Amino acid sequence: MNKALLSIENLACGYHQQAVVKDLSLSLAAGEIACLLGPSGCGKTTTLRAIAGLEPVSGGSIRIGDHTVSSLQQQLPPEQRGLGMVFQEHALFPHLTVADNVAFGLRKLPAGQRDERVRECLARVRLAGMETRYPHELSGGQQQRVALARALAPRPALLLLDEPFASLDLDLRRQLARELGDILREENVTALMVTHDQEEAFALADKVGVMNNGELEQWDTPYNIYHAPATRFVAEFAGYGAFLRGEVTTAHSVLTSLGEVSGRRQDTLTPGTAVDVLLRPEDLVADETATLALPVTRRQFTGATILYHLRISANETLLCQTDSHINVLEGDALHVRLGTKHLVTFLVNSE
Repeated sequence: MNKALLSIENLACGYHQQAVVKDLSLSLAAGEIACLLGPSGCGKTTTLRAIAGLEPVSGGSIRIGDHTVSSLQQQLPPEQRGLGMVFQEHALFPHLTVADNVAFGLRKLPAGQRDERVRECLARVRLAGMETRYPHELSGGQQQRVALARALAPRPALLLLDEPFASLDLDLRRQLARELGDILREENVTALMVTHDQEEAFALADKVGVMNNGELEQWDTPYNIYHAPATRFVAEFAGYGAFLRGEVTTAHSVLTSLGEVSGRRQDTLTPGTAVDVLLRPEDLVADETATLALPVTRRQFTGATILYHLRISANETLLCQTDSHINVLEGDALHVRLGTKHLVTFLVNSE
């Protein structure tokens, strides 16, 4: 197992006596890519800025490699932390060419080595041949690639990215997010990215941290974040889903209004307990032979798939995602059966 390159213990940060990040702990191994995921104002960008040395800490510590870079006793300047940073705003120097922007952090290298590294980084981000252009001659996506190449050029120990694709259109954003993972792994760079887009986080990261109100609610693999959420907030934020009230009947099953729901789980349930069962869209399977038919209250057509909202009662709605060949109109009924593989439950009224 790789040694932790980034270690954060009981981190606290705030502004004007207002706590923004509270008692946050996580570790990131060398070579891993991680994302901090959460809604606006949850503290994820403040955490990233604290790691970068742009915000002082009011508690806890941050270590990069073998060195403590932030604590109550010391605050290492950003330029001494060996970090690369990519922000939402490209922050390129408008008066410098693409090559000179990328070379900005390589001034101590001999000219030959500097030019070779610039060419290598631009090729890595698919901008070979653009060396002599200026930022205003590039598209937004190309400017962000230049910003990434500039951050990678000095071979940082850790790369921090603060919503780097947020200003781009959706298709380009998803394309660059996919490419980013390949680039980081080819360069063997350890990276931590802030985003509010769970699809982006799942596609890119080895580890995902879900934040809420300044607290890290879960730090885990994308698979576990989705299939084994630690809290109700994580369950609701990281993916579509709906809750169905039920009562535990056995260690791994719950009786609901749709029948018995069962599946894999790490712990066991106590029979007789009232719980809410999380059902993801894939937990309901469209099946024309099924006896259960639920009325469609809403349908979201995406091209390849359709997400159906299905009414169970006045207060309960479930989701079912099908391929778009299954075409049921609002007001009609969709025949479905339960197909749960994971059983995720929360105590009634739990947070």
